Amino acid sequence: MPLITRVDLRLALTTGLVNGFSSLSGLAFGYYAPLAVLAVCSGTYGSSLELGRQRILGSLLGGVLLVVGVRGLQGLPMPVGLAIALGSLRLIGGALGLKVGYKVGGMIMVMGWIVHDNELGSWLPLRLIWTVAGIMAALLSLRLFWPSRSQRAVLASLAELFAGLAEDLEFEAAALPPAAMPADPVKGAARLRARQATLQKLRGQRPALDVELGTKPFRHPLHRLVETLEGAGSRLLSASRDLADQPLLEAEAGALLESLQADQAELLRVLAARLALWSRLIGRETGSLPPPPASPLQLPPAWKVLEERFNDPRLDRLPAAQLERLAIRFTLGRLLHEAIETAERGWRLLSQDLNQGRRRPRPLQARMG
Repeated sequence: MPLITRVDLRLALTTGLVNGFSSLSGLAFGYYAPLAVLAVCSGTYGSSLELGRQRILGSLLGGVLLVVGVRGLQGLPMPVGLAIALGSLRLIGGALGLKVGYKVGGMIMVMGWIVHDNELGSWLPLRLIWTVAGIMAALLSLRLFWPSRSQRAVLASLAELFAGLAEDLEFEAAALPPAAMPADPVKGAARLRARQATLQKLRGQRPALDVELGTKPFRHPLHRLVETLEGAGSRLLSASRDLADQPLLEAEAGALLESLQADQAELLRVLAARLALWSRLIGRETGSLPPPPASPLQLPPAWKVLEERFNDPRLDRLPAAQLERLAIRFTLGRLLHEAIETAERGWRLLSQDLNQGRRRPRPLQARMG
């Protein structure tokens, strides 16, 4: 990992520029602007936008309650009045859904009540102005200097998830005949934990993505696609975990059983290649809607007639435990390819709707206006 990253360089550059501007402006309390940059300039534009919104709302709420408390609770001892005001801030901030903004409001109330009580008329407006200026500078830096957007981060997490799931299916296929490579349960469990961590990271990134997509993110095609692919990833991960927990069938049970396992290995390789294709398609995008695969998923011919092969009378000679394992593995294989096919249908519909919306001509009045 490099000692200095682009994120660190962007933060240092923005903070330095804002600090220099506030020093040259001649206005008091200019140090609040670089402090706002440091507090807001997080990983992506969407998360910084949400932090900035909460910081501004918390500053406004704290300023209003400070003025009301200082004037309305003058007859009470200062610790009692400040405690009442801070409690009111916490209650109102919680009702408004503030997660971090009430902390900023609390700092304003404490500093204003104790330090700046004689200059509230100038301190409060200037602090709010510098805070807003610092937040705007932080957001501009995220758009101009090596743009860092939640859309890219979410697509990168999806690409990572599907690449990992493809690796897991390849691993399971290699453990089946004819290759029948021995599986390492420790490495398999570590891979599944890594996939779960990637899925959790993706879910944590989605609120910032919704902020970037505007006031109605649920109608945005990218939001709907991410929701579809996340659901598919969750189902694929669950089926892969169950598949990894299934013990392998005994090879000495017969040629028919080995052939059925070879058919399942072929299916897993096809599905792994499909998920690797998903990963490449998603990973190439930089924030727009990734294109779906050009052609539908083609299952192996042997898998399409596998249900008929289950009627083979030779299977009746197998122990009940092996038949149960075989049925479970067949069901899990079907769940895997159905999850992929369902997600791809939704993916294609979203892509078609987006393309039709782009080609749809504008009304005559709009073109003339």
